[in-house]
Amino acid sequence: MDSKTTLTALNNTPLFAVLTPEEKIILWQSGNLSTLLKHQVIYKPGQSATKVYFLLKGIVKVAVHAEKKDIIKYVVREGSLFGESSLTGESQRRDFAYIMDERAEVIEFESSTLLSLMKRNFSFAQSLLHFLGERLRYTETQLEKVVLKDSKSRILEYLHQMGLEQGKRIGYETLVKHNMTHQDIADLTGTSRQMVTAVLNQLKRSNVLYFNRKKILFRDLSALPVAV
Repeated sequence: MDSKTTLTALNNTPLFAVLTPEEKIILWQSGNLSTLLKHQVIYKPGQSATKVYFLLKGIVKVAVHAEKKDIIKYVVREGSLFGESSLTGESQRRDFAYIMDERAEVIEFESSTLLSLMKRNFSFAQSLLHFLGERLRYTETQLEKVVLKDSKSRILEYLHQMGLEQGKRIGYETLVKHNMTHQDIADLTGTSRQMVTAVLNQLKRSNVLYFNRKKILFRDLSALPVAV
């Protein structure tokens, strides 16, 4: 594996920055760097859960199959772990992960190595537990939204969050470049593709935003929740 690329990634990621130089070498030696293309599957249900993955470049979707469709659990972006259930006692995968971007780079680590490093480095254990807690809270929040909010509100909230987290300010406007289809947004918000399309079209007619397959341009992000 490219040691320079991997060690730079470990040094630049807060989760791994607490490891000593010796521990980073141990982690690096357990890793395997792969370059994957769009729609390639990283893991799927039924496979043995012995690896944890770090996304170096690209976008990954983690989802489960339900009623002949994919239910997206979360979208992984550069600099984040996924497949972490192997650290919490799961022996077989119950979800699947695959590439959303045209090209992605994924580092695969042995779960046993991370568990061993947690035992010897308390700061790393705390850092990893904090990460696991944040992901759990995200999942719980998504579930609460499905139960407590209507479809339109969930879509608007997701769009607003997308603008805040991924947007680039251009004057008063906010530009988001993305790889999300209307179906992806529907799967993430627990709605339908038709509802996502209807909300986006209504926002476009109201000149709140402009969108195409690769980008969304928010005219005024702060106006989004009350613009429809």
